[in-house]
Amino acid sequence: MLHVHDSSSITCITCPQGSYWMSREWCRVEWCPELCTVFRTAQQSEGDSFCHELSTFWASQLLKARYIWYWSAMRVFSSVHVVLLHLDYCPRLIHVLPLSVYVDTLPCLDTLKIVCCGDLREVFALDPRQKEQKVIMFPKLRSIHLYELPNLRRICGSRMSAPNLETVKIRGCWSLRCLPAVSGNNEKLPSVDCEKEWWDNLEWDGVEANHHSSLYEHSHSSYYKAQLPRGTVLR
Repeated sequence: MLHVHDSSSITCITCPQGSYWMSREWCRVEWCPELCTVFRTAQQSEGDSFCHELSTFWASQLLKARYIWYWSAMRVFSSVHVVLLHLDYCPRLIHVLPLSVYVDTLPCLDTLKIVCCGDLREVFALDPRQKEQKVIMFPKLRSIHLYELPNLRRICGSRMSAPNLETVKIRGCWSLRCLPAVSGNNEKLPSVDCEKEWWDNLEWDGVEANHHSSLYEHSHSSYYKAQLPRGTVLR
């Protein structure tokens, strides 16, 4: 377990030389206003991994953090055991977890919740060496909650599959244009609670790719754009 909190001076958490914290399963970092990079590691070799057993990651109120993990070779991250990923009020964060070029699935992720991270562009950053976009599988992902992420363009590349998805709740993610592909055989469709304007602008690959609006049950809560007053108010 690793819990870092209420530090006004720490700027990064440095992994000890030669240690990749392989056995860490639970990590929570919060209320560290000067933290710029949560984890900074030394140059690693091809195939090395960091926090391989991590199952829960929680970050909150990291006002200056740009990266969760940062190193020169993003490909080395291969924490495929993440079950819960929660971030809130990290306004400068660009992306969350870099994925190894060898990873084509996050087999354990169940819940993804990200709130008020205004600069976030992508949740799972793909290795830049991937010349062809492959489908990243999320076989156990059940819940996605994204709130006030105006610059978020994608969750994981342009193609991801979550066949057991149950609930999606999205507000204020106007740059996001795509939801995951789902299963076309589920008796109960995954529910989506979102703004109507956002739903109407989504892009789809088609029913044959299990990626179509008909495979979701969507609802639109009370969301209204401010209306201009009628008539002339200036004199």
